[in-house]
Amino acid sequence: MAFLDNSGDIILDAVLTETGRRRMAEGNFTITKFALGDDEIDYSLYNKNHPSGSAYYDLEILQTPVFEAFTQVNAGINYGLLATTALDLLYLPVVKINELAAVRSEGAPAIASSGSSGLFFVADNSNDSTSTVGEYLTNSGSIGFINGNDPLSNFVLLESGMDTGVGSVPNGTQANQTNYIRNNSLLDEEILVSFDNRFFSTVKGTEPTTEFAYDRTFRSTLQLGIEGATTTISTGFENYSSVLLPTSLNQVYYSSAGTLDNNYSVIAGPRGFVVGIAPVLNPALDAEYIIYGSPTSEYGTGMYFVDTTIYVQGLTTQATAQIPIRIIKLA
Repeated sequence: MAFLDNSGDIILDAVLTETGRRRMAEGNFTITKFALGDDEIDYSLYNKNHPSGSAYYDLEILQTPVFEAFTQVNAGINYGLLATTALDLLYLPVVKINELAAVRSEGAPAIASSGSSGLFFVADNSNDSTSTVGEYLTNSGSIGFINGNDPLSNFVLLESGMDTGVGSVPNGTQANQTNYIRNNSLLDEEILVSFDNRFFSTVKGTEPTTEFAYDRTFRSTLQLGIEGATTTISTGFENYSSVLLPTSLNQVYYSSAGTLDNNYSVIAGPRGFVVGIAPVLNPALDAEYIIYGSPTSEYGTGMYFVDTTIYVQGLTTQATAQIPIRIIKLA
């Protein structure tokens, strides 16, 4: 659906999807719920310095053209509106990838790093003989790559929270986590992970009962152990499947007594969840590297790679993150 501005009159433009048209033809079409989104709104256009005063701060936003209704599944609401009664929320949770060296150096969790490439490497060892893909990646300086055939330890670490900025308020105290995140139902206890099923069979996650904490002492017991639960929730992307994974409460807290919480967390304000994820490769990937990938000598001779993206979304807040993946295999 879309709202159209027509000289002061508000017009609701509604177009049925294929499923809606089919159900209407069958005589069982009923609207039971609806959702609102703001995909088309650029909030950076809000101008508090407008020379005409406060009544004009949002003028450019209100004058932004609005799209007509789409019928495609993947052109629907990507950023749904979130209902809350709190009047003091200046920030909403985001999801960010944690690659901090201080966390990696602790040894647990064994988090993957994209290094200078910006890509997270997944090693396909199914064609290894005397040399392994892992050896090539280690020699090329790749940090904490993931064993895609049998993920056991290394994973991509994700955090959520209100990224207010270091030194800004509200900061990441336990009290602010309670007041801003938990009391406002902004803690995603599950995430939706979507992956290309041509390359991956599922995604593993960290145990939800394990710990990721800092209160002048860093502690982490995050370990892979949960396999994503298959879901029918659609991403709208062709060849993509989705699974649900539980998260853990992020217990990295700010304290005025000499805290170093931002050495371990990439979220500067009140924190929500933490979770580690690692994709599991489909068995016997072969022709896919020729069809969808390319040969490379960057990591060693006789190697192929395929690039893809994993999408993560919080079920409650709908905060999202994208994880760029490069799968490497010996030819």
